[in-house]
Amino acid sequence: MGMAAPDRGSGRETAGQMEARGIRAMEAQDWERAARVFEELAERRPGSYVGFYNLASVYSRLGEMDLASDAISNAIFNGFTDRRQLMRDPDLVELRETAFFGTLMKEWKRIVDSRHLADLERMNELVHARKMEHRTLDSLRLEMVSAHDPISTDQAVAELELITRWAGREVFVGLERSIGMGGGNDSAWVMVGLPKQREFGKWARETFGNSVSSGISSVGGAYEHQQRRLVAQDLGATLRHEFVHVLHWRDMSRLGQTHAPWIQEGLASVVEDYDVVDRRLVPVASWRTNMVKRLVKVRKLPKIGDLAAMSLPEFTGRNPLARYAQARTILMWLIERGQLGEFYMAYLDSYDEDPTGMMALEGVTGIEGKELDRVYQGWVRGLERVPETGADLSATLGISIENGTGDGVVIKNLSVEARRRTGLRLGMVITAINGRATRDLHELIRVLGSYGPGDVVTVHWRRGTIHGENAVKLLGR
Repeated sequence: MGMAAPDRGSGRETAGQMEARGIRAMEAQDWERAARVFEELAERRPGSYVGFYNLASVYSRLGEMDLASDAISNAIFNGFTDRRQLMRDPDLVELRETAFFGTLMKEWKRIVDSRHLADLERMNELVHARKMEHRTLDSLRLEMVSAHDPISTDQAVAELELITRWAGREVFVGLERSIGMGGGNDSAWVMVGLPKQREFGKWARETFGNSVSSGISSVGGAYEHQQRRLVAQDLGATLRHEFVHVLHWRDMSRLGQTHAPWIQEGLASVVEDYDVVDRRLVPVASWRTNMVKRLVKVRKLPKIGDLAAMSLPEFTGRNPLARYAQARTILMWLIERGQLGEFYMAYLDSYDEDPTGMMALEGVTGIEGKELDRVYQGWVRGLERVPETGADLSATLGISIENGTGDGVVIKNLSVEARRRTGLRLGMVITAINGRATRDLHELIRVLGSYGPGDVVTVHWRRGTIHGENAVKLLGR
């Protein structure tokens, strides 16, 4: 019942607060009061489908079918495309009995196709580059609009396909049904935009406010589920993280569930750092696991049950980096035990009884209460520490680098000797080492940490739109 609006309003009551007030009225079955709230919300945010959708639900409850039909039409005009939600929402029972609704279902494919074209045009306007790359992934019901060069764009596509294969095999067993693969043709399309820094900064300020920093270390991107839109400047960890949200929301929509924050963010964080072994994605330890190791050492890591019970504001409030890190590490623990998929399926089965996921976690592992925390933390203590800074490395490229604009790290300084030794040049962007992506400094340092002095590695680079590779012998510190 009800659909949440982004909490980005202004004045004495934000849109999110107004939405919550309307939902409370619906829960109390005070339909007249709920109608007044959502009428005001729709008037305040005429370009959002949230107020109109909730108005349709309230009018349906009140028996005002003409008003309900108009409201759901406005919701669809403003981007609502979740057919499953329409078919199962208990507040729309009366509306589903109308001739209008029958016609709506017959026209649904045309509606989705029309929305697809409108959303693609808006994404073109958002990315807004002189040269843009377009990729249509029919099997994923996904459009990509990229301001990056063709090779970088194709690499991004390949990475999303790799993540999809991992997710379908290891977690979301209903992934094909969630996407609409295998013959389905009425699932909403998702737009993926990969703009350059200026356009990304404009989007970030419009989305998160003028105070936001659009650097790679701050906001690298986001998935806006209501708009079915993923925007990322960072083609590494952020794009991977947000794309898992796309897949997960599709599965949650199919099931009519909204999973606990620690599970949503844990699954998305798992693919931030990985290696490819035999063409399969294998999540690996990272700076996030280092953070959890430090928290365990000083005995400040929250109990798993406390983390699982957190609401979204609690999870993303105080010390959110630690929350994300712990959620990722718990799921990494399950991966090592070979139990991630089993846990997810158990969670789906027990969701109505325990939406926090603790029942599923204890049931799958066979470990309960304090013993669960003890065993998990013991595993964390045994993890190797991952290099986080250049000072942690035993071998380096011998050049000065810094974060770029999302597709790699930029060479900022190198000596004449380094130029001769490496063949690299000032301003080049290092995109990978031995085929392992190095989209930011965290990733480059983690990858270099697996090599030693004297090792010869293949450095993949980009200079403008030209891509190449050089063999480079690593130096000892």
